[in-house]
Amino acid sequence: MSRGTVSRVINGGRNVRPAVLDKVNAAIDALGYSVNQAARNLASGRTGSIAFVISDREESLFEDPNFGLFARVFSRELRKTGRHLLITTAQDEQEENYLGDYLTLGHVDGALLALTHEEESLLGRLLPYRLPLVVLGKPLGFEDAFSWVAIDDEKAAFTAVSYLASRVGGAVGTVTGPLHTSSGRERLEGFRRALGDRFRSDLVATGDWSLSSGHRGVRQLLARDAGLRGLFVASDLMAAGAIGALREAGRRVPDDVAVVGFDNSAAATRVTPALTTMRNPIEQTALEALQILDDQIAGRVRRPVHLLLSSELVKRGSC
Repeated sequence: MSRGTVSRVINGGRNVRPAVLDKVNAAIDALGYSVNQAARNLASGRTGSIAFVISDREESLFEDPNFGLFARVFSRELRKTGRHLLITTAQDEQEENYLGDYLTLGHVDGALLALTHEEESLLGRLLPYRLPLVVLGKPLGFEDAFSWVAIDDEKAAFTAVSYLASRVGGAVGTVTGPLHTSSGRERLEGFRRALGDRFRSDLVATGDWSLSSGHRGVRQLLARDAGLRGLFVASDLMAAGAIGALREAGRRVPDDVAVVGFDNSAAATRVTPALTTMRNPIEQTALEALQILDDQIAGRVRRPVHLLLSSELVKRGSC
């Protein structure tokens, strides 16, 4: 039996007769053979590693359930092809400079970036290089330069707030995401467009995706208008903090204040009442981003790919 035949079996069994396939597999089992992935990577000139970079404080990695889901999907899919995931954060300019060097010196085959913000210095540093790279969300200032996968945040927020506004009369406020990110900015624009003449700039509080910022934002809004009747919060995690603040202030949800979140993350069902929210297709986003990255690594695409995914409203007890 030739080396080539054995190699074809190990690499998927294409163009090998069933009887021969069975013999080779039996020999593999008897010998306890396993593929030496390091040797394969060395021969191919690849590292077998993909970086997942979160451009934010390290706490976000552990607090926000979306990042855990991204990491699980990435790890699961990469494991199928014998690769592994490196997870890191870029919290300040010094770390971004270090990461820029690390990513461009051949330590990884490609990178996936989350939570990029306006004038992201790491993206600017990576721009001259040909590192395969996909951004999760629109990279402000670099929309045409890099591949990205995102949802239409403005349209999704418009849908959510239109529903909220139809359910309540009176004042409607929002706790936004950080406005130096595309998702934070576009969700605020959707909120503004949905309310039209009912929009009040004083009922906009800025959050940072964290639980505590949702709590803090609602306290600010109630101080500005104690008669607040509706609340759109730009992430479920912030919405959980917001509901806690409403409860502390003696406001019932949804009887006194109806609340709508965003993401349909695990946080949406851990609050009482469960949260009405926009579904953010995190797993689909992860799978699409990996496919684009693999196409870049294999040389199947040479121009940036931009993909917008759809979302939908999930109705629960908070509104």
